Amino acid sequence: MNQICCLNPTYECDNPPIPDNNSYCPTCSRRLVRLKTRYQPVKRLGGGGFAKTYLALDTHKLNELCVIKQLAPSLGNQTTQALIKATELFLQEAQQLQKLAEHTQIPSLFAYFEEDRQLYLVEQFVDGKNLLEELQTEGVFNEAKIREFLQDLY
Repeated sequence: MNQICCLNPTYECDNPPIPDNNSYCPTCSRRLVRLKTRYQPVKRLGGGGFAKTYLALDTHKLNELCVIKQLAPSLGNQTTQALIKATELFLQEAQQLQKLAEHTQIPSLFAYFEEDRQLYLVEQFVDGKNLLEELQTEGVFNEAKIREFLQDLY
């Protein structure tokens, strides 16, 4: 993959993947970076209320795939208290991932750090369908499927 993705945390940038010889995002003009000089975001995977996720390459591990999760609360809609809470929850997620590192159903935590006043988690990439994709193909889960899903987590 010879591309890099913009890490602009605002939802005004669609974080396009572009050739990795570019220095700036064509959408928002933000400088394109490798985090910690090793994690190269290549494609945005998704985002929710307080985070964006990206498929990335760990250039120190022979371009092994990983996932970058960036704390990115909807900046315009958040109070100071909500931002503090989102930051606390992000740290708690990192701590839980570290505790559960040996569980086969949970991605391993590779790194947790701050860079350019942004918080990041780097996790193991697990190939497969996410829950939304599963629901779209399988439909709403019945009770037996929910029990099976929960037992897989245990």
